[in-house]
Amino acid sequence: MVLHPSPPDTTRLAYDDFGGDGRLVVLLPGAGDVRSEHRFLGAHLRHAGYRVVSADLPGHGQSPVADRYGVEETSSALVDLVSTLQAGSAAVIAVSFAPAAAVWAASDRPDLIAGVVAISPHMASDTSIKGRIMAASIRLLMRGPWAAPVWERLYRSWYKLGTPPDLDGEIAKIRKMLSDPQRRRAARQTLLAHRHGVEERMGRLPVPAMVVFGTADDHFDDPAHEATRLAGQLSAEKVLVDGAGHYPHVESPQIVGDAVASFLARLG
Repeated sequence: MVLHPSPPDTTRLAYDDFGGDGRLVVLLPGAGDVRSEHRFLGAHLRHAGYRVVSADLPGHGQSPVADRYGVEETSSALVDLVSTLQAGSAAVIAVSFAPAAAVWAASDRPDLIAGVVAISPHMASDTSIKGRIMAASIRLLMRGPWAAPVWERLYRSWYKLGTPPDLDGEIAKIRKMLSDPQRRRAARQTLLAHRHGVEERMGRLPVPAMVVFGTADDHFDDPAHEATRLAGQLSAEKVLVDGAGHYPHVESPQIVGDAVASFLARLG
C-alpha cells in the first residue's frame, strides 16, 4: 500500500494518507509514539473502504513543535486537521493519551467529529502514590539523552501477546524523535498533561463511542474493570482483547480492525 505523506507545514499536524473514498477516519497514536503506530490498523480500515489518515501528535514525529502540549491543544490540532482535509466529519481512533483529546474535540465540535474509538485510554490523571511516582520518573527520565533507551525498554514491555516483526524499525523512529530536545519536551509534557475538563465532557459526549482494552495492559490495575467503567461513562461499546497489552491494535490488528470497522459501519 502506498502512503501519501502530508506536504511540509510549520503549523499543522503531519500525517500519512492511506487513501480511500469512504468516511474519513483519523488515527492518533499515543504520547511518545509516532503515526506509523497505526500501520496495521490503517491498512485494515483502508481495505474496509474508509478514507484513512494517520497523524503525529503535536511536537511528535514530523509535526511542528509548539509552546504547550496538552489535551486542549491536541484537540485544537485535531479539529484543524479534520477541517483542513475537507472530507466531511471524521471518526477518530486514538490511543492512550490521545482519546482524551478526541473526546474534547467531539464534545466541542460534533459537526466535525462523528465518533470516537478510545484504545487503552488514559482519561484521567493518576493521583495515586503509584501515579505520582510515575509522573516524577517521567519528569526526570525524559529530560536527557538517556530518555530514548529508557523509553525503549518501557515500550517493548507493553507488548504482551508478542512483538510485531518490524518493531525494531518502529523503535528506531521513536529513538530518533527523542534525540531532539524539543521533541523530548513535547513527549514529556504530553505524557504529564493534566486531564481537567475531560471527565465532564465524557459525561455529555454527543457522538457514539467505543473503548478497546487489552486484558493484560499493565498501565491499569484491572483493565477489564477500567473498560467497563469508561464504557459506562461514555455510553460506549466495549471490546476486550484477551492477553493483549497496551497496543491491542498492533498485537491483534485483525480483531481490533474488525471491531472498529463494525463500529464505523454503524455510524452511517
